[in-house]
Amino acid sequence: MARLGRSSVLGLALLGLLWAPPSARLLAQPAPASLVADRIDYDAETETLTASGAVEILYEGRVLHAAGIVYDARNEEIRAQGPITLADPSGSVILADSGALSSDLQTGLVQGARLLIADQLQMAASEIGRKDGRFTSLYQTVASSCTICEGDATPVWALRAARVTLDDLEHRIYFEDATVEVLGLPVGYLPRMSIPDPRVRRASGFLLPGFSQSDIYGFGFKLPYYRVLGPSADATVTPFLTSKGAQIIEGEYRRRFANGGFDLAGVLALTSGLDSSAGRGALTATGDFALFSGFVADFDINLVSDQSFLLQYDYSDADRLTSEARVLRTRENDFMQLGMIGFQSLREDEDTENIPFILPDFTYRQLVEMPGIGGRLGLDLDTLGVWRQTGVNMFRAGGGADWRRDWTLAHGLLVNAVAATEFDFYRVWDDPATPERVIGRATPIVSTELRWPLLRTTGRAAHVVEPIAQIVYSDIIGETDNPNEDSQLPEFDTTNLFVLNRYPGRDRYETGLRANLGISYTRYDPSGWSLGLTAGRVLRADGDTSFPEDSGLDGRWSDYVTSVALTTAWGLTLSDQALFGDDFLFRRNEFAVVYDGDRADFAASYVYFAEDDTNEVLGPQPETNEFSIDARYRVHPNWEVRGLWRYDIASDSNLRAGAGITYGTQCAEFDLSVSRRFTSSDNVPPSTSIGFNVSLAGLGDSEDRSWPARVCLG
Repeated sequence: MARLGRSSVLGLALLGLLWAPPSARLLAQPAPASLVADRIDYDAETETLTASGAVEILYEGRVLHAAGIVYDARNEEIRAQGPITLADPSGSVILADSGALSSDLQTGLVQGARLLIADQLQMAASEIGRKDGRFTSLYQTVASSCTICEGDATPVWALRAARVTLDDLEHRIYFEDATVEVLGLPVGYLPRMSIPDPRVRRASGFLLPGFSQSDIYGFGFKLPYYRVLGPSADATVTPFLTSKGAQIIEGEYRRRFANGGFDLAGVLALTSGLDSSAGRGALTATGDFALFSGFVADFDINLVSDQSFLLQYDYSDADRLTSEARVLRTRENDFMQLGMIGFQSLREDEDTENIPFILPDFTYRQLVEMPGIGGRLGLDLDTLGVWRQTGVNMFRAGGGADWRRDWTLAHGLLVNAVAATEFDFYRVWDDPATPERVIGRATPIVSTELRWPLLRTTGRAAHVVEPIAQIVYSDIIGETDNPNEDSQLPEFDTTNLFVLNRYPGRDRYETGLRANLGISYTRYDPSGWSLGLTAGRVLRADGDTSFPEDSGLDGRWSDYVTSVALTTAWGLTLSDQALFGDDFLFRRNEFAVVYDGDRADFAASYVYFAEDDTNEVLGPQPETNEFSIDARYRVHPNWEVRGLWRYDIASDSNLRAGAGITYGTQCAEFDLSVSRRFTSSDNVPPSTSIGFNVSLAGLGDSEDRSWPARVCLG
């Protein structure tokens, strides 16, 4: 008998080849395997090779560890003594007590085995068999992606099957006579089912179902089917059936290219279940593409068949849909954008024929350095077309130039100067008040701004106080009765206290001599938190009556605007924006507190708008006085609760409320939610909706790393 020492290398393709993928055996001559053992004996009389003591076989990236290997050439049999561990480069690991295979290495049987695929899905079986170098069969199998503890062998979820077959060519796993268990309790039986191999990133098949309940449509059931259409395209089709007779098809198609991609999603009701109508639905399309010379094209299209469809079936509570398509380019010294915008109103009191369609919406701006006089020159062009089925239509073309320069004077005084001129020309159609006409105007603007930041540092904090004064003069040369499409609802707060024009668009400009006055204070603490305060108002040489009365900008002195912001290093942020007059009565106040932490998220807001009987655009507006809260708290590493509440203080009524609870591990997530909408319209009454969703890692869903694995005690 010959004896070989450790680290001997033999030209034998042993057990490693048995578990190789079919493609590896298509080669004319397999590469030899490396066999390493503490002791290797060969008996020429019995034609038996025996390897023992820390046996290791390496073959094309696969590694086999065993206590011993016996190759019986006379009986054409290979036997391995456990414990056996076989690691595959694709991520599979087999643990077994013992194993045997034929000498042609195409069939085999492993006793008392466990199989781990892609470090995610694990299976325990009484036997594992291999056939034709392609199929692996597991008998009396328990499969799960959850942690199994020694003292408690019940996983969060498991599949018990009489037989499981792994197809290495089709990359599918087939279950026969399978029972689905959750926390050890059987919840479903499946005669046959298949799932993709967890090592496959994308595979066609059914996804886990979703369940919901609503006062409007009753009990709802969804079963998505996902289809791979190539390396850069896929589609999902989801039947949505309700107990009140709705038959709805949801679809999504996604496609990617080298220069971009798009997503197309739609909903079509074959029968609504609420009445005899059919063909109701919605469509959404989004995408972006990189074009030539740095241009980018993107679009976001949203359409719905009627005003109540989205709300009735819990898709959205939006009251207006916006669709936009544009081409733009942004470079260091210029910006260009050409787009169009469409709106669809879902409000009952809004006439859809008066809703505008915007085309073209064009903007171009270029910055040029001015070496002779210093500063920077800005050049801009702008066009806007507004079209309606009924109402005023108009086209605006404009442009302008502005020069800006900054100086730093003695004692840290910062000075900024601006000189600008804007030109606009209008063509107006279908105005019942006046005939078709062309309007032209010019708006010269000059301003200077003084800032004096003062810094004081103590042992406890750094304090910065900055008084600001901005003097602006502007006027309009030409006609002033042009249409107002983009400047109807001006707002005044600290974010636009020091801008040249507080109207949101180009259709209206502030005029006259005015001073924008303000002061800011910021405290920076070494521990990481900061506090900022800003306050200011506007003083005009002549009382301006062009602004709406409720804007706070009307009159010689504007209202006061203030803002407060507190930010901490541990995730808490408080902010407040206020607008009030000399009598300290608030026109508007918006307060928000946000906390973003590892175990909890919290967002609360309070909004107040005073009653306004002078709004010429929206009409008389009642007082708005609302409070809302949205919170999440992880009460346990594997349990999370959340809730939301929106309350109208002015009318002493609830607007919306909701709650949810989630149990999750790295292998499963169970989510139960309930929400109540208290508001109603002519078509949609108040309703309560309940949803339940399950996600199981290894059964079509990826492992969720945001949830911790199960902790085994002891």
